Order: sequence, then structure tokens, then C-alpha cells
Amino acid sequence: MQNTRPRARRPLRLALTIAALTVAATALAGCAATAQPVAAEAAAAPAGQERPSAVAIGDSIAFGKGVGPDESWPALVAEQHGWRLDDLAVSGSGFVKAGWDGTTYRDQVDRALKLHPAFILIAATRNDRDQDPTAVTSSADRLLGELRDTFPHAHIIGITGIWGADAQPATLQRVDDIVGAAVRGVDGDFLDLGSPLEGKPDLLQTDGIHPNAAGQRAVAARVENRLAPLAATL
Repeated sequence: MQNTRPRARRPLRLALTIAALTVAATALAGCAATAQPVAAEAAAAPAGQERPSAVAIGDSIAFGKGVGPDESWPALVAEQHGWRLDDLAVSGSGFVKAGWDGTTYRDQVDRALKLHPAFILIAATRNDRDQDPTAVTSSADRLLGELRDTFPHAHIIGITGIWGADAQPATLQRVDDIVGAAVRGVDGDFLDLGSPLEGKPDLLQTDGIHPNAAGQRAVAARVENRLAPLAATL
């Protein structure tokens, strides 16, 4: 009889132990199941994708001809504000003037319409200075209207055309006036940069037209200076 009673207790203790382990395992599994979606969510939405998106529409200067892709003024401005930039600019192009690949701002806007920019940078250009002003006006009004209709909450920022070290011609001022009216007409901000490169040939490449890296920084600095009063909206 002394040998039978201890044997009766062992299965009970073993059952209790197994039950306790089962409860603990279930609790741990529940914690793991709860934590897993959080980790998955973090992996699915990396911080880089949360940066506001921006597009740049412009000419060879906005494209950054002759400098690195991260040295153009749109790239520098985007970096300053933490925007993720799609630089759509094409050398030689304008609202009417076709660029090296036969495209105009029309094609750049078509590409922008497929994106979801929070900021739209658009540059008046010296390339349109010899074009029919009526045609430039019509194109600028139409394209800015399409951008605003598609992106009603986007911040549209236009800038005046960039000239070289000599005084800019009246024909470029005429283009600036046309583009400025179109940008303001859709509640955008049009920045008059003045002449950041005038009298500074050292900021230009050997062609006397395109800013070098230092010249691009000078343009970006002027953009930032004009954006300063709008900082609360950026």
C-alpha cells in the first residue's frame, strides 16, 4: 500500500505540469501573433516612402546639364526640404520649344500626371524666348490648369528663367510674365529669382549658358531665399 499512493500523485503532478506548459505556450503564441503584424507593417512602409514627393518640369538647367544628377537646383531644393524628387526636365525644351528628344513641357506634364506629387516645380525657360507669345501663353495656361485639376492640393512653385552672366534680354522677361500669370492663375507661387548668375562667369560652364555645380548652388540658394516667406506652407 505504501507503493501505490505515490504512484497516484505522479500522474496528477505531470498533468498539472503539462497544463501549465500548454497555457504558457498558448500565451507566448498569442504574444507572437500580436507582435507579428506590427513588424510586418514596419517592413511594408519604410521611412523613405513617407517623404513628400515632388516633380520638376523644366529645361537643361533644371535637368542639370553638365553636372551630377544630385547637383541640379531642383535636386538641391528637394534635398533641403526632404522631398523625393522625380526630375522630368529635358534639355532644350520649353512650353512650345521642342527639346533634344523632340518633346516639350507637354510631355513632361503628361509624365507628371501619372505620379502623385505634393510639390510641383516648374521653370520658365530661355528656350521659349523666340517663340510666339500667344502659343506660349496658351500652352502655359493649359498645362498649369491640367496640373491643378489633377492635383488640387499640390503646392505648385514656378520660377523665372535662368540667364547667364550678361543682362537677360527683354524676350525672357516676356516669358517670365506669361508663366508667372499661369502659375498664379492656379493659386501657385511664382518666384522671381532676379539674375543670380549675372556678372558671375565663374558660375557658368564653358558654354556660357549652363551653370556649373557652384552656379546650380547659387540658383538653389536664390530659390530658397524666395521660398523663405512660404516656409509655413512647405
